[in-house]
Amino acid sequence: MFELKDKIENVAENIEEIAQSYYRLSVIQLVQKGSKLGAALLVIGLVTLLAFFSFLFIGFGVSWWIGNALGHPMWGFLIVAGFLLLVLVLILALKKKVIVPLIRNVIIKNLYD
Repeated sequence: MFELKDKIENVAENIEEIAQSYYRLSVIQLVQKGSKLGAALLVIGLVTLLAFFSFLFIGFGVSWWIGNALGHPMWGFLIVAGFLLLVLVLILALKKKVIVPLIRNVIIKNLYD
């Protein structure tokens, strides 16, 4: 009788230890995935910031160059602004079918890797 009671107590202790280990493992995995996602978002933010300033200065340079080639700087800036407006319309047109699924897949991939 006492052997059965001891075995049941051992099983209960083992189940409790397994549950605690599983909980700790889940917390560690959550922290790991969160840190990976945070690092990826930080890198994306820095790359986006650098790309923004690069394109800004390239846009000013190309605008100035086109404007000087045409004889009036205003025309260069208008041509580059029109090109950027065209790119904006293209991005807005492809937003639902291409851009949003791409971003969603990158986030899901980072969460499950």
